[in-house]
Amino acid sequence: MTNPVIFKSSYFLRALNSDFNPFTPNILLVDEEHIEFKRRNWHLISEDTESLHFKNITGVTVDSHLFGTTITIKSTGNDPIQIRGFWKKEAAKIKDLCANYIAAYNQKNSNEALSSSLAKAMENRHGNYSVADELTKLKNLLDQKVLSPEEFEEQKRRLLKS
Repeated sequence: MTNPVIFKSSYFLRALNSDFNPFTPNILLVDEEHIEFKRRNWHLISEDTESLHFKNITGVTVDSHLFGTTITIKSTGNDPIQIRGFWKKEAAKIKDLCANYIAAYNQKNSNEALSSSLAKAMENRHGNYSVADELTKLKNLLDQKVLSPEEFEEQKRRLLKS
C-alpha cells in the first residue's frame, strides 16, 4: 500500500465560505482504498472526519467558481460529501486521482469476480457433481448398448481417478 496523498485547503478560499479559522485547514487524504476528509467542527474543539471506501464511491464532481471549487463526492448509502477551499488545479488533481483509484478498484473487482467464476466452473467440472453427471451419461450409453460393459468400466475408472 502506498502512502496517502494529502491535500490541504487554502485559508483564503475557506474565508470566502465563512470558515475563518486560520489554523486548521480542511485536509483530504487519498490512498488506494479510500478517501478521508477532515475538517474542524463548528465548536472549534475537535475534528470531524468522513471516510469513504472507493468501492462505495459512485462519482466525484468538481464545480468551479470564480475563486476555488466545490468538490462533491457521491457514494452509495451516504450523503454526498461537499468539500470547499481548494484551488481549481488541486481539485482537478483530486478528481483525476479519485477517478484512477475508482477505475482500478472496479477493474480489480471485475478480475476477482471473473477468476472466482472460473474457479467455481473448474471445481464443478472436476467435482462430485460433474463426475456423477458423467457416470449417468456413461450408464445411459451402456443401457443403449453404445458402450460395451468393458468400455463402460474403463471410462468409469478414468473418471473416478480424476
